[in-house]
Amino acid sequence: MGTDDHEINNTCDRNTDEMTHDNNLQKPCIYNKYLPFYDSIKRQGVNKFDEIRENLSRTIQLNELHPGFSFWSNALKEFITLYGFYFTKDNHLKLVNFYLSVLSITDLQYTSVKICCELLSTLLRKTRLITRDDLVIDWHTLYRWAKLVHNNHDKAHALVTLPEGLEFSILWCTHYCSPYFSKTATQEILEIFRPQFYPNDSNFFNIMYILSSFLPFNLPPDLHSQGFQLWLSEFFDIWESIYNRTVWELHMIGIFSSAAWNNIGYIDWEPWLAQIFTRIVRGFSLPVGKMQTSPQRYRYITRKIARWIVAMMGNGSACLTYLDDLLMAMKNFYHPSNTGKFQKNLVEFLLDLSDNFVDRVRLERKAHPVWWFQPHESCRLTEQNITDFVNCIKDYVFTSIFNKEHGQKAIEACQYLSMLRPELIVSPMAETLFSSIENITEPHRFTTSVVCLTHLARQLVRQTSSYSAGQVYVLPLLMSVLPGIDLNDPKKISTTLKFLNTVLSLITCVDCSSAVHIRNDLTEIEKQVCLSTKLFENFISTFLDRVFQMIEHLSSDMFDATMITDEVNIDYRDIELLLESILRNITGQCSSTIYRFVQEKLTNFLSGAYFSPKVKGFVSAVVRALLHGNPVEALKCVLPKTCESIEKIMNHADTTELFINGKEDLELIWYLTLFSELVRARGDTLLIYKPMIMSIFHRSIHIVHKYSYEIVANAARDLLESLSYVYPIEYKLTIENLDEPFIDFLPIRVWGQPVDFDRFQMQYHIPNVDEIDFACEFVKTFLYSELTLLNEKMLKLSNHERSRSLTFVYNIALGYFHMIPRIESEQLADLVLSVVPYNSKYQFQTSTYMRESKFNENLRMRLVNDIGKLLDLLVENHSDDVSSMKKALKANMNFD
Repeated sequence: MGTDDHEINNTCDRNTDEMTHDNNLQKPCIYNKYLPFYDSIKRQGVNKFDEIRENLSRTIQLNELHPGFSFWSNALKEFITLYGFYFTKDNHLKLVNFYLSVLSITDLQYTSVKICCELLSTLLRKTRLITRDDLVIDWHTLYRWAKLVHNNHDKAHALVTLPEGLEFSILWCTHYCSPYFSKTATQEILEIFRPQFYPNDSNFFNIMYILSSFLPFNLPPDLHSQGFQLWLSEFFDIWESIYNRTVWELHMIGIFSSAAWNNIGYIDWEPWLAQIFTRIVRGFSLPVGKMQTSPQRYRYITRKIARWIVAMMGNGSACLTYLDDLLMAMKNFYHPSNTGKFQKNLVEFLLDLSDNFVDRVRLERKAHPVWWFQPHESCRLTEQNITDFVNCIKDYVFTSIFNKEHGQKAIEACQYLSMLRPELIVSPMAETLFSSIENITEPHRFTTSVVCLTHLARQLVRQTSSYSAGQVYVLPLLMSVLPGIDLNDPKKISTTLKFLNTVLSLITCVDCSSAVHIRNDLTEIEKQVCLSTKLFENFISTFLDRVFQMIEHLSSDMFDATMITDEVNIDYRDIELLLESILRNITGQCSSTIYRFVQEKLTNFLSGAYFSPKVKGFVSAVVRALLHGNPVEALKCVLPKTCESIEKIMNHADTTELFINGKEDLELIWYLTLFSELVRARGDTLLIYKPMIMSIFHRSIHIVHKYSYEIVANAARDLLESLSYVYPIEYKLTIENLDEPFIDFLPIRVWGQPVDFDRFQMQYHIPNVDEIDFACEFVKTFLYSELTLLNEKMLKLSNHERSRSLTFVYNIALGYFHMIPRIESEQLADLVLSVVPYNSKYQFQTSTYMRESKFNENLRMRLVNDIGKLLDLLVENHSDDVSSMKKALKANMNFD
């Protein structure tokens, strides 16, 4: 390789200040700048990239492809995942050329080939960042590997092992590299393959397979004479002349599709439309008459033909008319009663049409057009084209929604159509749901309609210049689906909760009815929507009553009260997560009046009685929702009462049964569950309850009942995470004040609107000194006592006591060890033999954790040593205590 191959590190010693300015970078991750400590993150990004490119170059210079090359290539992948394209254009090009130069090594291992192809795909996936003027790629390099892998027969005889997915990686890499092939590449490729064009030869399939990947389709208009014009007519003549159901047709369809999509308006398809649609209808392999066998062996790939059809639309083309005729010819096959393998392709065809049409509209109307997609100005889609397309396929989509096996794809197609013309899709679907509620003969229509409206939620709730009537349906729909919360029908309750969760995440729960009398700029629809928001309190009350009824039912009837295991809630886990999300959406995006109403109902429910631990997940959802809305008020209302109840139970409990025999106490378990959820509140809000919290842990840490001590251990971990972690604390749809009066701001106008990044004000919990001190005191108090117990009395402890102690140690470490430095040892550094470092020298640590340690030793090393000794003793003296061994091994693997 030449000197250019190692140019990647030539600038490592230059001033890297230019990279700290986002304007000089290719495409940094836009979300990083909303993180706390962004300045530190930027500096770390620059340092890590310099380290990665330096070590990548060194691995090639010193001829070490394993393990150094693979390790630092994976580091680059991880870097791009975290930071985006956080490097300059010059470095971007050097990285691309670096991996291309590695691919040019003739005896390169297949694993390294796959690494190079994956990295090239990653680096070139944002095609707009690098133009043809910046980069030219030699197609021969990729073709050599594609040919070698595709024609490799040794793998079938187990003579060589190819990495899984290698061929796919090469072809995907070729897809991203082809826009940068030279202008003579098409002619060069054709000169190699044209002499082998013989459609009746089995090798013709391999030729079409290679051509579909390597032909450059998106050359600029001034180079079309050296692109598709060299082969399009010839290929179409071959396709038109062969009717013997050949598999190479599938790749040729892909070639036509790619040529049409990348050259919209530059190819006149009108003379061929009749032939194209005739072949397409044959490609669906629909049953003819009473024949149930397919008349064609290979079905066309709907994604490719859909893209081809969408690319041919515009500028008065007859393509849409032909599409209308095609769908009309297949209309009967779309009815749900007509079952067969063909229905999958028919429904996917509608989805792919909608998807590609939306994609084309997006690309044509981007504020900053991309260089590789330049449709002819006269062929760009007009508003009338969009309306005609939606009207053309919407009836077939509405019919396919109720397809038993493939209805989900039709629902996705409906979602794409609603993005184009919501007025033609949303209102009919809402009316369908209302009619299905009263339909007792077809109950499945209710579930299907709710699923569909879940996908249309944003178009339903938002105001646009063309459509805002969907907001009128929001409150009536929320009220009408509540009967779907029925435990006797798991699918219906899951569907209903998903709908409620989606809609409530997009709206604010605020009674805006007073705005009708205050503002004079409201439209008639806005007035109607404002008046309907009076129903929010009624809806929330009814919803909570149904949830409470469900929890009480599960607690009393569904399982035997003595069966307390981790598995009891598996069937309801999805419902628990949905319920938590719904309640968080309500409490996080509601007015103070509604929050007080919700808080009162939830606290009354929690303090009214204790329930079986079987409903732990549902209780967690309720408590977390309270803490999310207003942690200060929630803790004031619930935590003291909960701690008081635990103390009372412990005072009257039989200590022998509780701390030795491990007897189960359902009431205690209930209050411990509440306590474990309450300590998940924001760290600063817990400080005033420190004595109370420490007292509960002192009283309950030695309980040996398995389910009880697991709750306490989880509470310890959650408490430490709340005190010491950095995490977001605001998830609101808008930063505006949601309380009256509505003179300057009307909440319904932000329903479903996208986030304004310029006004985005993310808020985080950043631990203060008092919180860190609290966490350190907790660790000192409980971790050291448990380690002392294990070291001094390990052989005297029962299996249950030993398991309890290990569980507690493990959870404390999980909650706190992110603040403890890693173990630094020369022995660890020499575990992997490599000419380059096998670990990064940059470890991100915020100033929050960089204070002087309050511990006299590295707790990681202490745990590794103590747990290692414990394992030796267990193997020697308690080889039957498998549970403790597993926990000790788990701890040892996580703390080094």
